[in-house]
Amino acid sequence: MAEVVSGAASTLLANLTTKSFQEIALACGLEDDVKKFENSLRTINAYLIDAENKQAKNRSIDEWLKQLREAFDDAGDILDEIESEAKLNQVGKMYGSISTKVHQFFSYTSNPLTFRIRMAHKIKDMKQKMDEKIREGRKLGIVEQHVNTPALEHNLPWRETASSLPFRVCGRLEEKEEIIKSLMTQKSEANSIDVISIVGIGGLGKTTLAQMVYNDTPMKKHFDLLMWVCVSDDFDVKKLIQKIIHAASKRENVVDANSTLEYMISLLNQTLHGKKFLLVFDDVWNENHSKWDELRNHLLEAGGDKGSKIIVTTRSRKVADIVGSNVVMKLVGLPENECWRLFAKCAFQEEKEEEKYPRLKQIGEQIVEKCKGVPLAITTLGCLLRSKSHDENEWKRIRDSEVWNLDQEETDILPSLKLSYNHLPSEVKQCFLYCSCFPKDYVYDVIELIIFWMAHGLFQPTCEKEDAEDIGELYIEKLVSTSLLQIHEEDSFFFPKFRNSMAFKKLKMHDLVHDLAQLTMKESSRTRTVMQVGQQEASMEWTSDKFNYLRVLHLTNDMELSSLPDDCFVKMKKHLRYLYLQNCPSLKKLPDSICKLQNLQSLVLDCESLQELPKNMNKLIYLQYLFLISSKITSLSSMNIGRFQQLKFLYFADCSRLVSVPSAVGRLTTLKKLGFLLCKELVNFEDEEEEGKQHVNLNLQVFSIIGSKKLDALPKWLERATKLRFLRISGTGIKSLPTRLPMTSLEELYIYHCENLSSLPNMNQTHNLQYLKITYCPALYARYNEETGSDWSKIVHIPYCKIDEYDDDDDNIVMMMMISDYEYDRFMMMNMKMMFE
Repeated sequence: MAEVVSGAASTLLANLTTKSFQEIALACGLEDDVKKFENSLRTINAYLIDAENKQAKNRSIDEWLKQLREAFDDAGDILDEIESEAKLNQVGKMYGSISTKVHQFFSYTSNPLTFRIRMAHKIKDMKQKMDEKIREGRKLGIVEQHVNTPALEHNLPWRETASSLPFRVCGRLEEKEEIIKSLMTQKSEANSIDVISIVGIGGLGKTTLAQMVYNDTPMKKHFDLLMWVCVSDDFDVKKLIQKIIHAASKRENVVDANSTLEYMISLLNQTLHGKKFLLVFDDVWNENHSKWDELRNHLLEAGGDKGSKIIVTTRSRKVADIVGSNVVMKLVGLPENECWRLFAKCAFQEEKEEEKYPRLKQIGEQIVEKCKGVPLAITTLGCLLRSKSHDENEWKRIRDSEVWNLDQEETDILPSLKLSYNHLPSEVKQCFLYCSCFPKDYVYDVIELIIFWMAHGLFQPTCEKEDAEDIGELYIEKLVSTSLLQIHEEDSFFFPKFRNSMAFKKLKMHDLVHDLAQLTMKESSRTRTVMQVGQQEASMEWTSDKFNYLRVLHLTNDMELSSLPDDCFVKMKKHLRYLYLQNCPSLKKLPDSICKLQNLQSLVLDCESLQELPKNMNKLIYLQYLFLISSKITSLSSMNIGRFQQLKFLYFADCSRLVSVPSAVGRLTTLKKLGFLLCKELVNFEDEEEEGKQHVNLNLQVFSIIGSKKLDALPKWLERATKLRFLRISGTGIKSLPTRLPMTSLEELYIYHCENLSSLPNMNQTHNLQYLKITYCPALYARYNEETGSDWSKIVHIPYCKIDEYDDDDDNIVMMMMISDYEYDRFMMMNMKMMFE
């Protein structure tokens, strides 16, 4: 608990000391009160160091910490209120009428004098509460300690993370061969499916073993179809059939959850009939015999070919019996030599490096012994010690930690995970804990996770030049390097394979690590996050007081949500930072109350029937991230998009009726990433650029446009994007690039399927260009190909340069050439969901 409270205190201090809040405090005449409160907060933060050491032995300290956390929650909400009021006044000054401004002055809530007095009283109350907690802490024997804990360097260069190294799998070769042998065994019965179960405690590597088998080359030759389905806690037959269909087609959204079971079964039959398949059910917990029988019968009725097999991974022997396993493989811990081999490859930089450090090897062997042969524990601690370099004292601290002495079962690996958590920088601890707000087995998009952390105020840039996204990426890298987050997949479709940015990866958290985060996080008395998947409209109590302090509202797959109450966002107006509505196919419009969300930073709307946005959206002047996906919106003019003066990300995907983009986008000086994906009707970018008139340079770094075949020209304002680093153009009708397109900062340029494009800008200015790829552009190929191109000499200096008529090595491109328009759309949506993260 102490680390959670300490993290909350650090977050409060960070928010108090931001330049924007300091300016608000000064403008409201609250700077003296805020400074006094800040001093009390720093004092109590020093007490938390000692409290963390003593809380396990004194329950009164634990209760003190709980009360302190509630006090910090109160303080955070008051700071929010101060910011909200200041922002509301700013909106009034910018867009309000004279009568509105007069009304605000005489209003109790908006008058600056009454507001200052009210807030000053609240801040003084907060300070008194903190001072009281300090006195209570002293009575409990807690003393003030000042320790300079090392913070995570924000300017570290990107490096290869331990999680992506090839040594992550050690051992299990005998088990792998045994399973493959069972899979290759052909039975004569036509109407049967053998089941092979892999059973073992959490962290033993059941999923890894199944992946080793699944990805083995003989499997791809032996079976017509390979499918992987993650089951977890929810063994819903209809949902599993949907997942099987998606796994078989390698595409999402082939069938939605609103389809009837009968339709899904018919589609399953079409998918599996006559095919010899291998189906993996990973992480099965269901002990209900009837549910398994129902699913198995549907699979049998689908008429797969002889020799079809199922692999099940589970922690429960009972599950293995229920699924009627023909083979049960009970995993045990890795043998001693494999344990050490895995640990050494995680903990040391080079092969056999441990031979240079015999003392570290001895300590490491003692640590490995404590891990009881569990690969997850070994990997996690090995990666942790890798970050400690060759510091013998640090290795001893891990070996001798009291965490190993906590009451635990023989197979419990939480102590090893807890050690990795304990050694995280304090600011990263907070972010790790908040990952538990997502359900188990959730696949995190990096940008989604960073925005989520930002909504909870978990980190702040330390200077104007620093980006919150860069800080978030750094924290994610730290969590990956300690194996507390794992790389699930990489989006390399439009990105070079040599880049190692976290932004192009998707992540997962092992369920045992999720347990650790959930166990440590504890509950707050105030609801900060509502995350619902597949809930019905009736289940949402929109006007409930529990939404008063909500910061994140995340609704996904709500098939019945056709409308929202007019006042649904009123309760959330001061604190909501992040609104995410996805796969609500019946939702056609948003209520005007969304415009009251004074602090909204991020808005994600993925609703295929959405036809219009409220007219007062321009009041969301603090919006930084806007994603419009799969909507029927035809125009952006009602948004007054030019007023979003803090917007950083703007992303349109599958907005099939969007015709034009307003010129105001070219005036968004804070915008860094702009993307258009499959906006098929997009014809033009409105242009107000005037010759001879001075225009401000843009900070745009990433521009992507894919699948807009009717578009014949890029916006002229791109000529002012002097910091442009990444440019991606695919499937458009453009005839030329802007004449003065800035090339000096450009690092990566991709051009695909632009048949009308015949020339490139001045390539002599491309001093930073590292990667150029042009495919299916006949006119460009004729001019720039290495063998016969007259202009090859202009691009030969680029380190990675690939000009192809047809790219035989690019499986994704080959696939696009073979599939239908509908499949192309879905394929692109699936692969490019994170095209500019």
